[in-house]
Amino acid sequence: MKVFKDKRVLRRVVKDYLLMTIGALIMSLGLLWFLDPYKASAGGVSGISIIIRNTTGIPLGISMLALNIPLFFVGIKVLGRRFGIRTFYGFTMFSIMVDVIDKVVYDILLNKEPYLLSDPSNVHILQDLDPLLAAIFGGAMLGAGLGLVFRAQGSTGGSDIIAQIAVKYRFLTAGQAFMIFDFLVITAAGIAFGNIGYALIGFVALFVSSKTVDVIVEGLGNTKGLYVISDEWDGIRIRILKEINRGVTVLHGQGGYTGEEKEVLFCVVTRRSIYKVREIVKQEDPEAFMVISDLHEVYGFGFKPQKEEETPL
Repeated sequence: MKVFKDKRVLRRVVKDYLLMTIGALIMSLGLLWFLDPYKASAGGVSGISIIIRNTTGIPLGISMLALNIPLFFVGIKVLGRRFGIRTFYGFTMFSIMVDVIDKVVYDILLNKEPYLLSDPSNVHILQDLDPLLAAIFGGAMLGAGLGLVFRAQGSTGGSDIIAQIAVKYRFLTAGQAFMIFDFLVITAAGIAFGNIGYALIGFVALFVSSKTVDVIVEGLGNTKGLYVISDEWDGIRIRILKEINRGVTVLHGQGGYTGEEKEVLFCVVTRRSIYKVREIVKQEDPEAFMVISDLHEVYGFGFKPQKEEETPL
């Protein structure tokens, strides 16, 4: 049994590190193809590196690594060892891949600039690519890659470290820390490049990347959760079970104002089934109170299996 468990953990570790590597690759291409050529800083350490690259010529990967290493050691000291090897692997792989693709693959092997989409000799149809489109697609690739890293329980360092330190000392919430840090970086890009337009496309790239991360990590919300409060709850329950073939949970509630006992139905259904459920509720009780919300992830019978336990490395 122990051997089986060890093999399972090993497979999970290999899968996670492969996912982080693929995520780092996608992020690297997003930086090289879209964001850096158009000076679109999407915040974070990579955004600072874009500013450094376009003002001093220092390669992206080197500056990202130089910025992340001291932050990582501060994180280890403040947050402890749980901050871990995956964060180190994430930002190191991201930094190395950017410069390997830039300096080795394109510069040495292909003898070309890495910016395929901004080079008319490579892709004629995209020679006049709009900076706004570059920000959108670059942000999407950055977010997609980062989402894969997050799904593998990893991190690319940078603003993640700053946010966790802020939360530990209760300076700010994680969301506030990310927002302030990214805002300052993107604003600095507009000042450094002497044009507010660069800051504006940076904010677009940041928005797209953050939404893409949500989609990759949480899913598209294909399932709906609904609560129904009705005196005809039993008839609604029976019809959902028979006609939709979905389980229903009966919760015992009490009106906050009247103190009256009420039965509350809770059910999880697919997006395509929600219209039928609404029709059932409407037919059984037009006065029913119903709440419908998006559910990003649902685990258990009939949906996804439960997540595996976190791995030690």
